[in-house]
Amino acid sequence: MKTVSDIMISNVLSVKDTDSIHHARMILKDKGIRHLPVVDSLSNDYLGVLTQGGLLNHAFKIVEKYGMSYLEKRERQTPVNEVMTVDCETATADMDLISAGQYFTLKKTSCLPVLEGKNLIGIITSVDFVKLSLHLLSKK
Repeated sequence: MKTVSDIMISNVLSVKDTDSIHHARMILKDKGIRHLPVVDSLSNDYLGVLTQGGLLNHAFKIVEKYGMSYLEKRERQTPVNEVMTVDCETATADMDLISAGQYFTLKKTSCLPVLEGKNLIGIITSVDFVKLSLHLLSKK
């Protein structure tokens, strides 16, 4: 049976909980990704996920409250731990792909951080399932 470890991204980018959301947004933009796992700045334990959608919602609130000219300054002052999602589901490397796929379709979410204990070892996204589907469909 195929598992999460077969398709997960194992050299996953992450940010520390104390990094600014401006720093995180620049990583998302530069790397063309939508999810950044967040780790504790002291222990390196997994804490949550910062998503592109979460950052956009936060930016809209800043602009609505302070105006567009204040956005970058506020982003530089705001740590990731104020915007990240902490109650998201996670996976283990040995989780079967059917269970992971069902999670994506039932929860309508787009990423699962992969943990070993409290350590982040990878990430799997809905895009990984699309790539897997295309690979299987292209086989003759």
